[in-house]
Amino acid sequence: MNLEIILKPGSEIPIYLQIEEQIRSAIISGKLEPLSDLPSIRALAKMLRVSVITVQKAYEDLKKEGYIESAVGRGTIVAEVSSSTLRESRMKELEKLLTDAVQCSKECNLSYEDLSAVLKMIYFEETC
Repeated sequence: MNLEIILKPGSEIPIYLQIEEQIRSAIISGKLEPLSDLPSIRALAKMLRVSVITVQKAYEDLKKEGYIESAVGRGTIVAEVSSSTLRESRMKELEKLLTDAVQCSKECNLSYEDLSAVLKMIYFEETC
């Protein structure tokens, strides 16, 4: 299993949300493949040194969103998420990142043209 979760205890973001966001991101990016096993709630809580209730809350939210599911005899697994759902999730992430970039560019007094030029440069020079 390729699950690495890094927690920031002093963060304003609650621990369960940090866990949830990192698992969701790993699923969306393909690092966690459909039908792959996830650690049990207890095992993940022990691994992260957090309360079982904290991990349980993260898993419950991810189940409600359709990213993970319980499989009889296997425990918790990554759900088979449709490509349209994954695309929509990626678009939401992209929109958030671009919103942050636009806000930053406005704070730096960059023009729309300058921001567009930077985006174009990054798009054509960088690979995913």
